[in-house]
Amino acid sequence: MKILTRITFIALLTLALSLVTSARADEELNLDFDLVNKTGWGIKEVYVSPSASDDWEENILKAPLKDGETLEVTFHPKLSAKKWDLKIVWVDGGDAVFWRGCDLSEISKLSLFYDEDKDETSAKAE
Repeated sequence: MKILTRITFIALLTLALSLVTSARADEELNLDFDLVNKTGWGIKEVYVSPSASDDWEENILKAPLKDGETLEVTFHPKLSAKKWDLKIVWVDGGDAVFWRGCDLSEISKLSLFYDEDKDETSAKAE
């Protein structure tokens, strides 16, 4: 009787774990977001890579992103990394700017700002 109970328990546990795993596999993260340039400057390159990666992906801009313009950033629906890094490069030179560990599943719009007095670039996520 104990063996039958143990086998039943193991079978139920296996079934429950397979249902949870299959539900998570079917769950796709929406990583798409709009990148809004409100810096007052042109951006010539934008890179977005998983935080776990040591390399940057390719520049996703086809043409410079002018001040006031919005770039729709879209991802393949099967990508599963939640944390992403973002890098921008200015048209007029200067140091590249980085944001690390962005949870893109929680962001639909990322607006970039530049404070000339502080020489500081910031981002506001929505």
